[in-house]
Amino acid sequence: MRKRTLTTTIFTVVSMALLLLPIIVAQAQAADKIGWVGPVYKELSDSLRKGFTEYYKKTYDKDVEITFVRPGGWPVCVDKVKAWGGKPDADIFLGAGAPAHEVLKQEGLVVPYRPKDWDKVPAEWHGMKVKDEGDYWTCFAPWIVTNLYNEKILKRLRLPPPKTWNDLLNPIYRGTIVHTLPYASGTMHETVEILIQAFGEKEAWAYLRSLAAQLARFSTGSTDTTHLVGRGEIPIGVAQPQMNAMSSRKDGYPVRDLLPEKTILVPEAVALLKGAPNEAVGKIFLDWLFSMDGQKYVLEGRYFAARTDIKFSVWEKEGVEMATHAQEALGVDSFWDLDVGFIEYDLDLATKRWDEVNRFYEYEIYRKWGELKSSLFLIEEVEGEVNEAKAQQKDVTNAEAKIKEARKLFEVDGNYAAARLAASEARTLPAAAGLPVGLIVAVVIAVLISVVAVVLALRRRSG
Repeated sequence: MRKRTLTTTIFTVVSMALLLLPIIVAQAQAADKIGWVGPVYKELSDSLRKGFTEYYKKTYDKDVEITFVRPGGWPVCVDKVKAWGGKPDADIFLGAGAPAHEVLKQEGLVVPYRPKDWDKVPAEWHGMKVKDEGDYWTCFAPWIVTNLYNEKILKRLRLPPPKTWNDLLNPIYRGTIVHTLPYASGTMHETVEILIQAFGEKEAWAYLRSLAAQLARFSTGSTDTTHLVGRGEIPIGVAQPQMNAMSSRKDGYPVRDLLPEKTILVPEAVALLKGAPNEAVGKIFLDWLFSMDGQKYVLEGRYFAARTDIKFSVWEKEGVEMATHAQEALGVDSFWDLDVGFIEYDLDLATKRWDEVNRFYEYEIYRKWGELKSSLFLIEEVEGEVNEAKAQQKDVTNAEAKIKEARKLFEVDGNYAAARLAASEARTLPAAAGLPVGLIVAVVIAVLISVVAVVLALRRRSG
C-alpha cells in the first residue's frame, strides 16, 4: 500500500513538473521590457528601437520589448506623465527641450541619473543650458528653433525668403505662412517664449496677433507644418526644429532652414521617470544612448548627435548615411561648430509660465482667429482710406487719432470688438478739405502779379 502511494506521489510530482516546465522555460526566455514616452518623431523612435534591440541582444543575449507612448507634442506628453502621478506606464521621458524637463523635475516626476559618457555633452553652449547640473536630464540631440521655407514655391511666387521676424508681417506673405499652437508643439511654445523674452510681453503678443492674421491655417503640429512646407502646399513654416530641414531634403523636398535673428538652442533631452517599472533596463538604455553607437542611431533617426567628439566626415566614411545630409544642412563638421548668437533666455521664467502662455495663446488668439483677422483687415482698410485722404491734402487729424486707437486696442489690449468700433468711427469722421498745393501756389503768384501791376500803374500816374 505504501509502495503504491509513493509511486502515485512521484507520478503526480513528475506530471506537475512536466506541466510547469513550458511556463518556467517561457519565463526564463521572456523578453525584458522598457517603455518610452515623449514627442520625438517616428524616424527617431524607429531608429533607436532598432539600435537598442540589436545592442541588447548582442550584449545580454536577451530580447527587449519596447513600448512607445507618443500622445502629442511636448506639453501633451508632460500632461500625460503628470496624469500618471508617479506611477508611470513608461520608464523614460524621451525628447522635448529643457522647459518640459524642468517642469517634470519641479513636479518630482523624474529622478537623477548620470549616463555613461555624460561628460561628452557640454554643460552649456553660447550661454544656454545643455544638461541639468543635478543629473535630472541630459541633452542627447541638440537643435535650434528655426523657420523653414520651400525655395521652389517662393521662387514661383516671386517672393524673397523672409529673413527676420518682422519680415513675416509684410503683407506680401499673407496666406503663405503656417504654424501650430503652442499647446500642440513645444517648438511653437518655445517660439512664443523667445518672442516674449526678446521683445517684451506687450510687443510680443502684439506681434503674435499680427502674425496669426498672416496664416493660411493652423497646422496640427510641427510634423504637419514640415509636411505642408515640403509638399509646397504652404511655402513658409514658422517654429520648426532645425533638423526638419535636413530630414525634408533627405526626402527630396526643396526645403531650407531660415534661422531668425532671435532664437535659442533646444537641448532635446532624456530623463528617467520616477517609479519606472523597468528602471534597470531604463538605465541601460540611457548608457547606450550616449555611446558612439547610440549617437549614430540618433543621427540616422534624423536628429543631430550631441557628443562633442563626433565628426560627420568621419561617420560618413564609416557609412552613416545621414552624416552627409547633416553636413549639408549645417555647413560644419559637428553641431557644436556652429557660429550662432542666442537671446538671453530665462529658463526658470519660461518654466513657471508654461501653462499660462499656452492658455493665453489658445483663448486670446486661436479661439478668436476669425474675429482677429476681420478686425485687423478692417483697421488696415480704414488706414488706407485715411492715408489717401491725407494725400489729397485733407485734414485727417481726428481720423488718424481714432485709427491709432484702433491699432492699440487690437495689438496691445486684444480687444477686437472695440478695435473694430474705433476703426469704423475713424471711417465716418469728416475730413476737412484743404486747398491743393498747386492751387495755393497759383493764387500766390496771381496775387503777386496783381500787386506788381498796381505798383507799376501808380508809378505811371505819378510820372
